[in-house]
Amino acid sequence: MAATATRPPRDRRPSVVHLSTVHNRHDNRVFNKEARALVNAGYDFHLVISADADGVDDGIPVVGLHRTVGPRLRRIVAGQLEAWRVLGSLRPELLQIHDPELIPMALLWGRTHPCKVVYDAHEDLVGQIDTKPYLNRLTRPVARAAARCLVGMADRGADGIVAATEPVADRFRNPRIAVVHNYPWLANFTVDPAPVPGRLVYAGDLSQERKLSFMIDVVRALRATVPAAHLVLAGRALKGCGPVVEAGVAEGLVDYRGLVGPTEVPGVLASAQVGLVFLEPLPNYVRSLPTKLFEYMAAGVPFCASDFPAWSQMFSGYGAGAFADSESVETTANVLAGLLTDPQGCEQMGEAGRRAIGEGLTFEAQSRALLTLTEELLGCGAGPLGGGERQ
Repeated sequence: MAATATRPPRDRRPSVVHLSTVHNRHDNRVFNKEARALVNAGYDFHLVISADADGVDDGIPVVGLHRTVGPRLRRIVAGQLEAWRVLGSLRPELLQIHDPELIPMALLWGRTHPCKVVYDAHEDLVGQIDTKPYLNRLTRPVARAAARCLVGMADRGADGIVAATEPVADRFRNPRIAVVHNYPWLANFTVDPAPVPGRLVYAGDLSQERKLSFMIDVVRALRATVPAAHLVLAGRALKGCGPVVEAGVAEGLVDYRGLVGPTEVPGVLASAQVGLVFLEPLPNYVRSLPTKLFEYMAAGVPFCASDFPAWSQMFSGYGAGAFADSESVETTANVLAGLLTDPQGCEQMGEAGRRAIGEGLTFEAQSRALLTLTEELLGCGAGPLGGGERQ
């Protein structure tokens, strides 16, 4: 069972556990960024997450939780009971959770054990209620109230909060808040750009909120002016989207790579002429921090993104890509046609993006905020286990 996982000698190193019962084993933020930063800093670290087996995965100690099938409530209860048993074996001094449904359980653990508890807020939990298509006018207010309750519990009860963006952090009044942006590890992006003519790439979860059908429609429209246009998709096809992807593949518009590990993504991106990030104009999206744009920039690939005002304001100065009205297939196809038929311009945009990332938009820099919060809560101080200033 997971709780019997082999642990390395402590050597008095503080014990830290990051826990998720929802995210996949190789989640980019949880596994490739935060877990890697803590392992590199020398903590006695374990990632407790849904996985087929325990073991050391790419240098990161992983304790696997079983995936429970059945109704959502049953999955939540079973997952948390198993997580509680694993925590009882690992006895962490700091527990950082990545799922809002874990907040009550984690706070109870913190009150009944000598353990600091940190909630990692990936998104604006309350704001994202409006993005859930399965909620209706009756269930949406209930879900929003539940989200506010969970956020309030974490705000009042957790020893610290980690937030992915400033707008997410603004939801909290906890005295210890660290903003840790989802910037890319620059060390992962060592593959030189080798753009395939006409290739558009999107790497991430595939859903209609992320404009899956729209991207395929744009490629179809592009074929009139750029016959080589095609779309490489790398990610999970979320509920109901598998047939859409399959239809795109059958039509010859899509090359589907499936779920690609975080350290493999740079190689996929390097083959693109242009990277895509289109989202529905929902409140939680229009003010989000589009991680994919930073990844395209790190890969030396120009981007084409939804023309949300916040995004334009944030990225226009870099000269690393273009924005398009992602509610219009024709307009977006015209913008992309201009990019794809100007390979020299694309190369210059890619170089500009790479320079901007190298000037500080990296997780190497962001990890200092995570390590500082961890050190403060554990009473380590800035020393051989980490250091640096809060971002």
